Amino acid sequence: MTTIEINLPRDLAEEAAEMGLLKSQVVADLLRDEIRRRTFSDLMQHGGYAANSHAAPDEPERAAPPRRRKG
Repeated sequence: MTTIEINLPRDLAEEAAEMGLLKSQVVADLLRDEIRRRTFSDLMQHGGYAANSHAAPDEPERAAPPRRRKG
């Protein structure tokens, strides 16, 4: 376990404390969620084409033709 110290504006710290956001487990969960979000975002930004397309890296993706509604 590591201890960290952060400086926050008083009103933000008070509001976060009132909401229970400064508890160790909550901060850890928030950080894990943000790390996961950023990792996924980076993956999609820099390499997502491989997961979503069969196009080669230097070949632009082609838009699928519009789907017709059955009516």
